[in-house]
Formats: sequence, C-alpha cells, structure tokens
Amino acid sequence: MPNVTGLDEIFSDESSFYGNPATSPANPVPGDDDEQARLLNLAATYDPEPFWSEIHPRLLSKRQHELQAPPTQTEPEPMSQDDSPTTTFQPKDRRGPKESITSFLSRLPPSTTPVSEAGPWIWMWGPKPHATEGGDVPAFTRKGTELLEAYEEESSRLRAAHEKSGAKTTASLTRKLNPLRRTLEQNIFELAKETGVTSGKWMLFPSVNNVDSIWKTVVTALDEGKLGDAAKVATDDGSGDVRLICVYTRDFSDKEDVKRVLKTLVETGLVDKESRPIYYKCDAYTYLDIKSKNEYGLKASLFSSRDVLSGKV
Repeated sequence: MPNVTGLDEIFSDESSFYGNPATSPANPVPGDDDEQARLLNLAATYDPEPFWSEIHPRLLSKRQHELQAPPTQTEPEPMSQDDSPTTTFQPKDRRGPKESITSFLSRLPPSTTPVSEAGPWIWMWGPKPHATEGGDVPAFTRKGTELLEAYEEESSRLRAAHEKSGAKTTASLTRKLNPLRRTLEQNIFELAKETGVTSGKWMLFPSVNNVDSIWKTVVTALDEGKLGDAAKVATDDGSGDVRLICVYTRDFSDKEDVKRVLKTLVETGLVDKESRPIYYKCDAYTYLDIKSKNEYGLKASLFSSRDVLSGKV
C-alpha cells in the first residue's frame, strides 16, 4: 500500500511539481523554469533500452521464472517417421523440466550451438533454484552509477588540484585516491546487499575443443547439488576459440559458500591448484560494467582461486 504521507507531500499545493498557480493563473506550470526544464530533460533523455537489452536478459530471476513457467505453446510441426508422438517441447537455451542430462547435452552442445538459435547463453539450474527474485537490479544500477559518477567528479577534482600544485611525484595524489577508491568499493557492496543484488560467479575459460566436456562436468555436479544455484555457458558467436562458463553462487559475501563451490571445481578436475587461477566476480560489478583496467581503479574480480585455496581469503 502506498505511503499516504509521502503521496500527500508530492501532490500538495507546495509541491515543486505543480509550481505556483498564482504566478500564472491561466496556465500553471509544473514548478519553476529550472525544475520544469530538469523534468523535461529527464523525460526526453530517458532510455530504457540498455536495461531491457543488456541487463534484463542476464537476470537470474528471469531465467528462474522461465524455468518454472509452463512452456510456450507453439504450432506443432508435421511429424516425420522418426518423430515420436510423445516428443515434448524443450526450451531453446536451457534444460527442459524433465529432460535428462544426456539429452540436454546432446541437444545443446555449446561448442556448436549458434547464438542465432539459442541466444548468447545456455543455462542450467540446480535442483533447488534460489527462491528470491534476484534483487532490485534497476535500483542498484541507477544508484551504483551515481556512486561511480560521484567518485569520478571527486577524483577529477583531486587530479586537477595535484596538477596545479606542480608536484613532481604522484605519491600525494595516490594517498588521497586510495581511501576514496576503498570507500567507493565499500559503498557498492553495501548497496548490492541493500538491493539484494548479491549473486556472483566463478569464471572458467575453456577452449572450444574442451568446452563440451567441461560443461558436462559442471552440469553433472550442479544437478547433483554439489555447486551453487545455476551455471551458464556461452554459445557460438563466431568470435574466437575460447568460451566463458559461469558457475553461480547466491551471495558474494558468503565466503564459505564461495570456497565450497571452488573446492568442488577442484575435486572434479576443473581447477588445478598449481596452474593458472580462475577468478570470482560479483554480478554487481557486471551490472555496472566494471571490467579490468577500469577508470575507477577497482579490481574487477573479488577473489582468485589461488588466494582462496591458499587461505588468503
């Protein structure tokens, strides 16, 4: 139920949205000139496309909803002699409700499944998908972007002041930027918790030649309840020889669970303690498009397998 007090304040005579009819009784405007210009600019520049095209398809809650929803009815195609009357509809980008692991892997092998047919990802859910809605991603993205913009403004001010001072080294600037960067990181994590955007993933990068076998190992362990909530693998977009596999956990701050999933990846032979490490990234950073070598100086990944297995995390 809406907050009555809040609504009364918004629609009161003193609200800046309505302005002051006394100043223009024939044609009252929504607020003063500056407020009206601000609102008109927001309306004119708002673009919902980035959320629906980039963020919405990646939401774990969207995939979970699709998994639990009844399959879309489509017009049946004429059966060939090889078709069985009991053949059921199977989703194009994930395992079907009663589909066997063998059938799923055979139907959607990531090495050869084109992005044009299945979309960018093939999904697999664990036996007990996460019960929550995956958090308020739009609110997190909006407020998180504001945090990044505030950091950029302050860091630009500090850099300009440093350059104006004529200092010969950057040591003093670094001493000022480091705590600013740590505060930014902490604020993003706190916002992620507040909005429920807490999922994260271990990332594997197998070659095309190995992706099918590695995906099979991930899918099998996930189906047995040994990993987290979900996993996905990139389909064939023709861009290269390496594919991304993401193995999800529900909360990046739950380090014991993050460690548990990693140990399963080690036990199944997907991660070698002595070889090149893999990395864990929170979805909060993905939604804010924070990648390696970003302008904020943030580490794109939270943990490496080497640090976790050696006890540093």
